[in-house]
Amino acid sequence: MNWQSPFSLPGHWYKGNLHTHTTQSDGRRSPEEALAWYREQGYDFCALSDHWVLTPGGSDGAGLVSLAAAELNGDGYHLLTLGLSEIPSRRLEHEPQAVIDAVKAQGGLAYIAHPYWTGRPSSEIAALRGLDGIEVYNSVCEVSKGTGHGRVHWDDCLSAGLRLTGLAVDDTHWGLEEAGGGWVMVRAPEPTEAALLAALAAGHFYASAGPAILDLRIGGAEADAPVLEVVCSPCAEILFYTCGPRGRRVAAEPGASVCRASLPLQREQVFVRVECRDAQGRCAWTNPVYLQDVFAC
Repeated sequence: MNWQSPFSLPGHWYKGNLHTHTTQSDGRRSPEEALAWYREQGYDFCALSDHWVLTPGGSDGAGLVSLAAAELNGDGYHLLTLGLSEIPSRRLEHEPQAVIDAVKAQGGLAYIAHPYWTGRPSSEIAALRGLDGIEVYNSVCEVSKGTGHGRVHWDDCLSAGLRLTGLAVDDTHWGLEEAGGGWVMVRAPEPTEAALLAALAAGHFYASAGPAILDLRIGGAEADAPVLEVVCSPCAEILFYTCGPRGRRVAAEPGASVCRASLPLQREQVFVRVECRDAQGRCAWTNPVYLQDVFAC
């Protein structure tokens, strides 16, 4: 089996927001004010991702790590990019594939941002090469327009064979109540920019807008009958999404909660990802488990 759960890895969990705006573009707080807010809220890292402005990474010396980031956008698409050393030429802004290529050429990470809000169809996303992931949840889009979820786009792309991780972000512009509405929990050996970026690239994280995921593992008494098991904070339901109608919904009894669930794995599922929803409708998302890796010889 080639799949490895991030919960089995050495290291620690670090909380961060990867999509943040400041007065460098269309945000209402300065970079210093934004970073201070996340530090005060107990975040371990943050990325200031202003439009076509690269904010370098590093440490503020007070416990908050910054990741180099920028949001690159053009007609009908927005890309959240991390780990860049320079901004690609803006002459490429209406060619998303060329922008992705330029980001990947310098070792950066590229994620499709808020696809529901931008109206980007899944088929167009699936045609792009080199993407690292997608925003499965964007707080400001949900608060402002009700278009913050990207789970259908994500599942469509996964079913088409892409391997994309899923981010939850707040994308705050400091004008509504979106700040702190979505984050990632990253498993890394240390809280440095390099270690966090490497963990994000490897998919060693989960995303959340509320619940905590406490464990994700493959069990089962027999090697040819593996079972995916998840443990989470008290939730109203746990859902397993797969390619086609092969998933499962485990719901709590009225007035109760559910903290664990499992799903037998089959090659035909292609992928399995888990979504945990609490009584307030807030979710947490695991990254996909690819059945090709589980059943690898």
